[in-house]
Amino acid sequence: MKKIYLYPKVYPTENPYISNLERSLAGHFIIVNKDNNNKGVLDLFRYLFNADIYYFNWIENIPFRKFGKIQVAVFVVFLFLLKVLRKKIIWTLHNKYSHEKANCRWTDFMYSLMFRHSSFILTHSGEGIDFAGEKFPEYVYKVKYYIHPVTRLYHVSEEKKTEYDFLIWGTIWPYKGVVEFLRFLKERWEKPAICLAGICINEEMRKSLSPYLSENIVHIDRFLDFDEIADLAAKSRFTLFTYATGSVLSSGSLMDSVAMGSVVIGPDAGAFRDLSSYGFVRTYRDYGEILEIWRSAGNGNLKNRKNLEQFRDENSWEVFGNRLSNDLMSL
Repeated sequence: MKKIYLYPKVYPTENPYISNLERSLAGHFIIVNKDNNNKGVLDLFRYLFNADIYYFNWIENIPFRKFGKIQVAVFVVFLFLLKVLRKKIIWTLHNKYSHEKANCRWTDFMYSLMFRHSSFILTHSGEGIDFAGEKFPEYVYKVKYYIHPVTRLYHVSEEKKTEYDFLIWGTIWPYKGVVEFLRFLKERWEKPAICLAGICINEEMRKSLSPYLSENIVHIDRFLDFDEIADLAAKSRFTLFTYATGSVLSSGSLMDSVAMGSVVIGPDAGAFRDLSSYGFVRTYRDYGEILEIWRSAGNGNLKNRKNLEQFRDENSWEVFGNRLSNDLMSL
């Protein structure tokens, strides 16, 4: 078996992507780094003569970490050593640019590095291939699209009383556009029942959100486990994503919501657009279209599991691991 170094590995975390990825690869590869790689890029050197493949996720964000610019310089040296030693690099293109800071020369530099030096690039949105063709056309041949894998279906009651029109869940970051959407509703005098489930990323975000909370817009300001979120989803007509479309390609939260049996509304971009042909994902181009979807739905039961079981079976983490391992055998 080939040996893989997996980055990042920092547990526990609210994002289960890496732990699911590790399990999907375990039957096909040996994961050499068992512990958290919490020493930044210095940890990469520990396995230089032990790993055959380095598998990077969100590595483009290192400029924004502690001693970020120094870490970038060290990472450049590390890439040179990988080339000399003929190691292979896999990189997942999760976003068009970092959510943390758009239009940054450091982000551009990291993307340029990863496109140039990666042996294999995977993306969870067809738009990722379009992005590569536009920005880095000479490397687009390296990019392959895989639908973001889906976890198990959550078993929730189909008979729960609807309490909310929209559920918006997960940590509230500025790029998610939650405050902007609530401001739009206030300006339009619209009053759907909304549940915001998740902490604010900082106190500034919390203060920005506070003026829009009311008896019909509630905020559960804490971490919730997936069973709690699934329960809220069962009580909601829609699970809504108000993301700004600039950076978004794939979304683990979208796939988790699908696994919960939600009817999802999201921006007409990235993975949301990819899945819009299915009955459980609907897209919008502006906030007004969210209201149109809401009004046109009526008060009926929206939970639609048609093709959902089949979709999950065809795009499980196990299927993903099998497919990826087959594609990587030729590296």
